[in-house]
Amino acid sequence: MIKLLTFIILTSAAVILGPMLADTQGYVHISTTSHVIETSITTAFTVYLFSLITIFIVYFVVKKIISIPKGALKAFRVRAKIKNHSIQDEAIIKFEQGEYERVLSLLEHADPIEHMAEKSLLIAAQAAFFTGNYEFTRQALNEAESRGKDARIAANIIRAKLNYKIGNVKAALEFLDKNDKKFLNQNVLKLYYDCYNSLNDLEKLQEITPHLLKFKVIDEQQAHEIYVRQVEAKLTSTTNVDELNKVLKKLPKADKKDPKIMGAFAYKFIHLGDANKAREIAMDILKVKPDSNFLESVSRWDIAIPDVLSLLKKYAQKNLITSQINQPLLKAIANLEFKSGLLRESLDDFNQALSISPSSDIYMKMGAICSALQNYTQANEYYSKANAIINEKKALQIK
Repeated sequence: MIKLLTFIILTSAAVILGPMLADTQGYVHISTTSHVIETSITTAFTVYLFSLITIFIVYFVVKKIISIPKGALKAFRVRAKIKNHSIQDEAIIKFEQGEYERVLSLLEHADPIEHMAEKSLLIAAQAAFFTGNYEFTRQALNEAESRGKDARIAANIIRAKLNYKIGNVKAALEFLDKNDKKFLNQNVLKLYYDCYNSLNDLEKLQEITPHLLKFKVIDEQQAHEIYVRQVEAKLTSTTNVDELNKVLKKLPKADKKDPKIMGAFAYKFIHLGDANKAREIAMDILKVKPDSNFLESVSRWDIAIPDVLSLLKKYAQKNLITSQINQPLLKAIANLEFKSGLLRESLDDFNQALSISPSSDIYMKMGAICSALQNYTQANEYYSKANAIINEKKALQIK
C-alpha cells in the first residue's frame, strides 16, 4: 500500500511539476475509429489519478462487504444448526409419541436425505417403516450405512429390529450377526434374547445367558428357567438310556440334588426301561425328606418300585399326622400301590388325598382303580368328575 501511494505521489509530481517547469503544456492525443480525444497532460493525469482513487475506494468497499458476511454467514450457519437440532429434538419426541407422519414431515423439511444427520436418518427410517413407506426406510438406512462404522452398526440394529417386528426373525439375526460382538449392549442383547426365544433356540439362549445377566436383560430366575428349558428339551429328545446317562453326567452337582430336575430324569429312565437307575435316583433324593416336586413325579410313574414304596410308607408312619395332609406324598404312595396291585390300599390313599383338595388326576386314577375292580359305575362317576374339572379349567383359561 505504501509503495502504491509513493508511486502515485511521484507520478503526480512528475506530471504537474514537469509542465510547470517547461514553457508549454503537453497534450495527450487519443484517436479511435470515430472519435478523437485531445486533452492536456494535467487533465489526463487528473482523470488517471481520480480513476486510481475510485478503484482504490471500490476495492476497499468491496473488501469490507466481502469480509462482513463471513461473520454473518457463520452466524446464519450456527442458527441453522440450532434450528436443525430443534427440529431433530421435536422429531424424536413425536417418534416416541407414535406420530410417524409428523416425524417424516419435520425431518424432510429440515434437510434432504443426503444431508440428514445420522441420528435423523435412523429416526426417519423407522418412522417411514411404521407408515408403510418401505422405500424411504431402505434409502435412509443405506445413506446411514455410508456415513461410517458407527452409523453402519446402528443401521444393522435398526434393520434387525424392524425385521423382528414383521416376524422375519432369521433375517433379524443375520443383521445382528453382521456387527462386531464387542458392541453388545442391553438393547442389542434384548433383541437377541427375543429372537432366540421366538425360534426356541435354547442352546443359543444358554450361550448368551452370561451376557444377558451382565447387562441385566434377565435376572437369575429367568436364567435358571432358560437352563431348565434346555434340560427339558434334552430329556424330550433323548431316545435311549445311554444318551440319557450322558445328559445326566453333564449336569452340575447342584442340579443332581435338585428334586424337580431329578424327578424328571427318574421319570425318563422309567420311560426308557431303566427302573434300576430311577430307583437309584429316587432313593438318593428321598433319603432325607420327601420333596413335593419329586413326589409329584413319582405319582406319575408307570411302574412300581418296591424299595421306593417301602421308603415312602416308612416316612408316612413316622410322620403320621403330617402325612395325612401331605397330598403329594399320599398321591405318590397311592400310585405305587396301584402299580403294585394293591388296589384297595391305593383307593383309600387317593380318597385321603382327595379330601385335601379335588384334582382331575386323582379322579382319573381312582376311575382306573375302580375299573380294575370292575366297579364300572363308580369308575364312570370318577371319570366324569375328572372331565368336569378339566373342562372348567379350559373354560376359565384366559391366557
